Amino acid sequence: MLLSFNSFVSSQNSIKTDTVKWSNYQMIIELPTKSHSHYETYEEGFFRTISCFSDSTVITIHCGAMVNLPLVNQAKYTITSKFILDNDVRVLRGYCDSLNNGIKRKRYFREENYFKSGITVMYENVDESKLIYYDYILNSIKIINTKKRP
Repeated sequence: MLLSFNSFVSSQNSIKTDTVKWSNYQMIIELPTKSHSHYETYEEGFFRTISCFSDSTVITIHCGAMVNLPLVNQAKYTITSKFILDNDVRVLRGYCDSLNNGIKRKRYFREENYFKSGITVMYENVDESKLIYYDYILNSIKIINTKKRP
């Protein structure tokens, strides 16, 4: 089953592995090959916004402090699930309705807050047909503590 899932994901869109370094942490994430990244830094960290060329999805990576979490505008979305895993990771999911050429469609988001590392990753504006692809990206994230222990 896993082999067929990986084949499906890679055939849908090309992906590249990227590393994001923050403080004593390193996040390894797979991102769409056909995308553009924009960085915004501030005193306590940075935002990296990835615009995906194959659709209108936006992936946001935030590393730092002094921001209100969750990042997503909850007033805009219907929240379908929210859970906290071991006081370390919060996952929030939902959707909003949008009109495209007079056709009503759901556009999905998912936000993951990794509290210990100060890293947040989210996707938004995902069409239902692409959910498996973008869920694969968030499910594949690895966060490594690079601080050497004595």
